[in-house]
Amino acid sequence: MSHKGVRHGDPLSPILFNFVADCLARMVRHSQSSGLLCGLADNLIPTGVAILQYADDTIICIKDDLEMTRNMKLLLYLCEVMSGLKINFSKSEIMVINGDDDKHLLYADLFNCQTGFFPIKYLGVPVGPSRLHVKDWTHLEEKNLKKLSTWKGSSLSMAGRITLINSSLSSTFISTCQCISCQKLQLTFLTNKEGPSYGKVLDLKGNII
Repeated sequence: MSHKGVRHGDPLSPILFNFVADCLARMVRHSQSSGLLCGLADNLIPTGVAILQYADDTIICIKDDLEMTRNMKLLLYLCEVMSGLKINFSKSEIMVINGDDDKHLLYADLFNCQTGFFPIKYLGVPVGPSRLHVKDWTHLEEKNLKKLSTWKGSSLSMAGRITLINSSLSSTFISTCQCISCQKLQLTFLTNKEGPSYGKVLDLKGNII
C-alpha cells in the first residue's frame, strides 16, 4: 500500500475524494438510524436531513441538541483518522436558525469554526431560512452585468445578442433567472440601450424595426 498519495491533478484524485465523501455520508446516515444524530425537518422526513454534499462542498444540518452536536464532532474526527484527510475547521462556518448569540458562539467554539450568517451562497444561489431581499441578489446582477455589457451588444446583431443572453442563462439556475434586475439587464442588452438604437429592436441584419 502506498502512503505517498497521488500527484496534484492526478485523475484518481476526484475518485478517491468521492470514496471519502461517500464514507462520511454513510457514517452520518448510520448515526441517524442509531439515534445518535437528528437532522432538520425530522417532522417531515424520518431522522431529518443531516448532510448535503456537492463536489467538495458539504453542509451538515443538526437539530439543536448539544449531545448530538458532540456526536457529530466525534464522527468528523473519526472520519479524519480513517481517511487521512484533514477537515479545515478554520474555513468552516456555523450558522444557527432562530438561535441567540450565546448559542451561536457555543457551537462555534465546540467545532472551532467561524460564525456565519444567513443568507449563504450555495452553488452560487443565496439560501436562507427566511424570504430573501433584493440586496441578496446583487452579486447575481453584477455577474450578469459582466457578461452582458452594453458595449458588447453594440457590435453584435440581434441573433448574436440572443445567443449571448441564452449562453449566460444556461449557467444560471431557473429560480435566479426570475430576478427582476436580471431581466431588465437582459432587456437593456437586447435593445442596446447605450447604442444609437436605444429603445429600438433590431432585426437579424442590425436594422431598426
